[in-house]
Amino acid sequence: MQGILEKDKERQLLIVKVLLSEHKVWDRQEICERVQCSKKTLARELKNLKQALPPNWQLINSIEGILLEKPFGDNFIHLFSAFFADTYLFRICYDIYDEKELTLAMWCQENFISQATVYRKLQPVHRYLKSIHLELENTPLHLNGKESQIRFLFYDLFFNAYPAHDLFFTNISWHMIDRFIEELMERLEIYFSPAAKIQYATWIGLSLSRIKNGHPIDIRGIRTTKTWEFFNEQNDLAACFQMLADELNIEISEDESIFMLSCMFFCSLSYNSTASKKERITVCQQASPVTYRLVEAIYEILPNIGWDADDLLVSLIDTFSMFHAVESPLFLAQERFLVQSEHILSPDLERAILRIFDDFTDEPMYSHLHENHEVLMYRIGMSIQSAKQRVAQTDVLTAKIFSQNGFLWEDLVKKTIRSRYSAQQLVIVANTYPQQADFIITDLPLPHSDIPQLVWNTNPTARDWQMLDAYLEAHTTHEKEDLL
Repeated sequence: MQGILEKDKERQLLIVKVLLSEHKVWDRQEICERVQCSKKTLARELKNLKQALPPNWQLINSIEGILLEKPFGDNFIHLFSAFFADTYLFRICYDIYDEKELTLAMWCQENFISQATVYRKLQPVHRYLKSIHLELENTPLHLNGKESQIRFLFYDLFFNAYPAHDLFFTNISWHMIDRFIEELMERLEIYFSPAAKIQYATWIGLSLSRIKNGHPIDIRGIRTTKTWEFFNEQNDLAACFQMLADELNIEISEDESIFMLSCMFFCSLSYNSTASKKERITVCQQASPVTYRLVEAIYEILPNIGWDADDLLVSLIDTFSMFHAVESPLFLAQERFLVQSEHILSPDLERAILRIFDDFTDEPMYSHLHENHEVLMYRIGMSIQSAKQRVAQTDVLTAKIFSQNGFLWEDLVKKTIRSRYSAQQLVIVANTYPQQADFIITDLPLPHSDIPQLVWNTNPTARDWQMLDAYLEAHTTHEKEDLL
């Protein structure tokens, strides 16, 4: 976090992270050991932290120890984003993004800060920007470097300052971006959760704002261009981007389309069918064989526990496809901060994967694997952990309930299902995407659906329940398609 958060702020966040990890009165010595600071430093930071916490958070400092109370709906991200939005890097980059064209002297005057203080505070900022191949100019304040890298920095800053600071895009409707993402999901047979959709919408909105302000993306590489060509040929994605361009009355070049498509791999997504997963793997093999060799090398050293090979391979492919959009990032500030002490993989497996990284650092796209190894190990670990859980739960089916008679009928069926079947037998999908279910229960046959349907009477009969029993019996003994 050097160059982003000041050391005292970073230490305060670490203290909060410890206090939020378990609801109890924490012993001071235990906090010091976890944060790696003295009791004197802890006392000072707790005093400062008490002033910095939101009004509805309460830091209780007693003889027994330290307790942090907070509202049920708040979590670490709320405090992290508030601290992040107050950094010099965020505030300066926000004004650069907003095209204010201020000199550093003007910026200091506008923010009531002395130039001497800013020059001192900006030294670690300059070092951080240099590490991601960017340079800050002072007259006026401006970022030099590849446009893809500048957008990555803006995304990193804006998303990490959310929800304390609103996400902002110049005269671009969120509904327009949402419609575009929905269209993309349908064409590619993928699904973004509502939270992941916010992430991808941030990338799209940011890119559209930069296009409108006259900052075109740098030329895309051969690998990403090939990936685009495969996906576009199968799904006519160009038409999707053209509809977006027409709505905004701007031109979205092929390079811009390629970049915005690549940005989806920064966000967790699910594949809705075996066919869409297989297509993703085939595209990687043909368009980016280096990525496939890297993923295959990692997959081959993993213990064989019977998981779905396609399921895990496509998750690993998407992890490394983040490098398709940006060549040399230090991935996401908040993620680096949160995962620094997390170790999902065993030390032996981490070392084996690092040796594989050594074999690929000569590849231009993957020359920065080691710089990002903490985040990559975490994401690889999450992919493996999820794959293990899906193997252990192969008998769980998911269902979506639709009715022409609205939510009352749906609610009746849901409640009855939950009283008759355990979560290990059947899970009801609560979102509005039927493709996220193994089958559908409905009182009106749905057209144009490839998902198996059980068509029930409006008032469910004993026969309807027998039909469901038979369906579960027939399908829980076989492997089913699981979602990422």
